[in-house]
Amino acid sequence: MEFQEQVKQELQRLVAQFAAGEAEVVRTYFARPRTKEQDLAWLKRQAGRELGTARSVVENLVKASGSLDKGVPRRDFESMARALLEEVRHYRLLADLIEELQGAPVDPDELMRYGVWARNPELPENNAHIDLVKRLRREKGELADLALSFFEGGGAGIFIAGSQVAGGALEQRIAEAMKVIAEDELRHGPVHLPRAAAQITDEAMFREVRQIVWEQGMQHLRLRNETFGYPLSEERLREIGEGKIEPMPIDYFGITPGSPYSPDTGGQHPLTALDLIPQAQQGPS
Repeated sequence: MEFQEQVKQELQRLVAQFAAGEAEVVRTYFARPRTKEQDLAWLKRQAGRELGTARSVVENLVKASGSLDKGVPRRDFESMARALLEEVRHYRLLADLIEELQGAPVDPDELMRYGVWARNPELPENNAHIDLVKRLRREKGELADLALSFFEGGGAGIFIAGSQVAGGALEQRIAEAMKVIAEDELRHGPVHLPRAAAQITDEAMFREVRQIVWEQGMQHLRLRNETFGYPLSEERLREIGEGKIEPMPIDYFGITPGSPYSPDTGGQHPLTALDLIPQAQQGPS
């Protein structure tokens, strides 16, 4: 097998493996009896991640604005602005669900305690994830950035599974919100797989990238399990890390660049990424 084809297949398999694991977290959570408090807990944790990310994008946009067309190409700046729109949209969708459930306005300060980079004694796995990403970037530099670029959102596993949730009116609204987030998130991370794969030039580099993706995938899975109140056992998490799971049935290399929910996708309505999942796999979970 040609080296580049081997790289593509292995990266596809790794991302799909951990995305399937994160999807299993969601399916297991929704398959059990739930309380309003449990739903509010995961919604607030995820909304906090979206809000924190949106604020970070704002900061990056402000910094880049002074260099627009003076080092920062206008198309790159536009892409950053579109990413902001999408992150704010994710926050809005989840915040609306929170307000509906609790019957009161959201508290952004409370939600920011669950931000991507916010250390929180209630969330040891998120804290461990922060430490891991910092260590990988410190030790591996640009190679870590390359590997982490296509794993943003964990392959969108929780959002894809969430878009398939079935039940009453609340579950329907959760599924509708998660479908939008899934389409956007697939363009934030996995859409970069082809570019990343093309930059891997030899076996040594490939081994390092695989190890980075595995470490990130394993800790991100633990983070997701924590978000949903630990529905999966430690034994099951280890099994997923060993590959004892059917990979997410989606062609990550076939994702179109623009989300169908965002403006200006080049004059075409792109094939939605969820269309790449075989119909037999799209039923309620």
